[in-house]
Amino acid sequence: MKTCAYCATELKTDYCPFCEMELSECYILKDGERLKNDIPYFPEQRDIFKSTKELLDLETLELLCLLRHARNYRTEVYKLRILTHRATEQGGDMTEIEASSYSDYEEATRKMWVIENIIKDRMGYYPKKVTEKFLSLYLQRIEESQTKEMFMKKAAKSNC
Repeated sequence: MKTCAYCATELKTDYCPFCEMELSECYILKDGERLKNDIPYFPEQRDIFKSTKELLDLETLELLCLLRHARNYRTEVYKLRILTHRATEQGGDMTEIEASSYSDYEEATRKMWVIENIIKDRMGYYPKKVTEKFLSLYLQRIEESQTKEMFMKKAAKSNC
């Protein structure tokens, strides 16, 4: 039986009368199943440079992984910026490299903010640290929430 992914109402068409909306194919499931939050891969560091529009299309779990990458990348760019600044102080002509390092740091910071704010919009907060433990607990919660089907028992008929 086809059911709505949100409320498990049995569907005869693509319209859910309880939710009062048309459903796209991915939100029409069967027998009260819940939506799956599977991600095809864990994102790589280069994915932090996706556009904000592309980042908005990612799953929250992917964004959490990207936030971890973005913070690490920003730290590396900051360290390079400090090294460039020290070299300039010691008389080296690092003007072009110094300007580039400030630009790279600003871009890294802004990308990190974008990812943090998308996560905040979805979860209500963004984590201070994205550790292996945090990610594994998050994955565990996703798996647990997918196991319980939405099933409504029919009421017994009254003989009154």
